[in-house]
Amino acid sequence: MDTSSVPTPADVARRISPEIGPVTEGHADTLRAFAFFPYRRTRGSASGTDTAEVGRLAWEETLALLAELAEPEEWTGSCPTGRPLPILDSFLRYTYRRLVMEDKIAVTADGECAAFNTGLLTPHAEEIFGFFHRNDHEEAQRWVFMRWVAESNRDILRSFDEPPLMAEYVTSASELVYDWRRELKLAYDHILGDNLHRFPPEMAEQPLRARQALDAAVNLTLRRVRRNHKLVIPQWYPKESGAQFLMPLDLTGDGLADLALVVSAVGDRAYRGHTVLTLDMAYTNARLVARPDSDWLTPRAASMPAADDAFVGDPSAS
Repeated sequence: MDTSSVPTPADVARRISPEIGPVTEGHADTLRAFAFFPYRRTRGSASGTDTAEVGRLAWEETLALLAELAEPEEWTGSCPTGRPLPILDSFLRYTYRRLVMEDKIAVTADGECAAFNTGLLTPHAEEIFGFFHRNDHEEAQRWVFMRWVAESNRDILRSFDEPPLMAEYVTSASELVYDWRRELKLAYDHILGDNLHRFPPEMAEQPLRARQALDAAVNLTLRRVRRNHKLVIPQWYPKESGAQFLMPLDLTGDGLADLALVVSAVGDRAYRGHTVLTLDMAYTNARLVARPDSDWLTPRAASMPAADDAFVGDPSAS
């Protein structure tokens, strides 16, 4: 088969769709640097409230409005974080980040409006977009958030010949399925040297016991995945290219996953297990590609790192 025409992840990231009108490069790296999100005061007046608190209320309101428009989904999770709708919060921030990488933020020819595809649907299966107007204030974000809109909204239909495209995380269906025939090599130095604190408490201070449990858990999962390919779940991480997966690790032998092993494709013959994530981190990463259809990875919310919009599980942000 001629593979010369098969796009690589880098090709996808550079691709510009001519159907959606001007698409500009140079957008801010984070969503809240891209646009100002005003507080509409749906819960009463914010007069006398400091700027930081108004910003927090505005973002909370923005998330709530998106959750209300989208088809029902568990956006809070089982792990309290102190943030409203934390799974949706992470999903939206990282979806924006991927759209910037792919240059899919659509801008009208006159530079007055912008929009992006959230990747979510309404209960009636209409795509949902973020719609923005140009910010007239100097030394501020370039855009002002107006509202979340469905694809039938007049503003979208009027402003864009074709609606903005959604983010893509894979270039072929094969990247969604773990190939158990490939050899799997573990990066023990990073898993045990840098992330031992993520292991169950009884193993966190015993590297040898942790390694034995890790090897046993990986071998058990590999036996099971040959019979159920959905056990290993695809994920996306911005610093890697190619197929990436999350593999459940039952380290304590109680039949439940304790951690997720992050596995990346190396060439076309091997995988590398290079780090482990807590289950809340794993869910956040997996949800970007698709809503996980697995018993072991249920909705959980990861705490947002101190650096706003730092990716969950990014070693540089931990």
